[in-house]
Amino acid sequence: MKSLTDREYLQYSRTMLLSDIGEAGQIAIMNSQVAIIGMGGLGQLVAQYLAAAGVKHLLFIDHDVVDISNLPRQILYTPTDIGKPKVAAAKRTLSRIHSDIHIDAVNIKLTDDTIKANLQLITNKLAAVDVVFDCTDNLPSRHVINQLCVQHQLMLVSGAISGYLGQVFCLNFADHTSAALSGCYRCLYPSQTHIEQNCTQQGVLGPAVGVIASMQALMGLQHISSTLNQYGVLHCFNAKSFLWQQAQMSRDHQCQVCKPLNISAQDQGAEYVTN
Repeated sequence: MKSLTDREYLQYSRTMLLSDIGEAGQIAIMNSQVAIIGMGGLGQLVAQYLAAAGVKHLLFIDHDVVDISNLPRQILYTPTDIGKPKVAAAKRTLSRIHSDIHIDAVNIKLTDDTIKANLQLITNKLAAVDVVFDCTDNLPSRHVINQLCVQHQLMLVSGAISGYLGQVFCLNFADHTSAALSGCYRCLYPSQTHIEQNCTQQGVLGPAVGVIASMQALMGLQHISSTLNQYGVLHCFNAKSFLWQQAQMSRDHQCQVCKPLNISAQDQGAEYVTN
């Protein structure tokens, strides 16, 4: 797409009024392709924000089905969707609202075993995306997604929330200098980290999930429109006290996932080194 129609000018006019986005940024958004992994509380909201913003190509990956307990916070789904795959229900509803978008729905759980069995399929589908949104609810899946993003040098936007505590950050593995400073998800949470807390055990309020999801969508859209300057910053939100805290992420030079990024944080000529 090189230009906008009159209708699109009207539809996205408020976005284009932002001087650092403008028409060029909106066209970049409309030409982008994204992957959303996990279509639960976070993912289904991220998908709605992106589709409404003009993203035309979305890849949904999840293995779960809609449950009645999902409905208070997963507002894309309705009681008629109970028992149906989330990726299929999300695709059907969003395609009805936004008739000009293309959604690829993959009903699979990303694990080491499924990646080995479907490596070519998963690699091909992720190869063209501009941003990967990790909206999963468990540590093993997040480690698998992180490894895929490191290996294929993708932009990762990761969000999580349980109880009243949420977090969100983005790591751009295509920018080797930035990645050398910030490291990867495994640098933040080593593989031996044990986290039992999730929404099933700790509970969560729907609007609190929405805060993290909107931040994920905001980061992704700013990255696509080349207006983001918050790579490698961990943002933590306390939904009880309404307070945000942030910290600069740093790389663990012994990390087995991003170790191929064989450079120092001060090296301006950063590049991936494959041994």
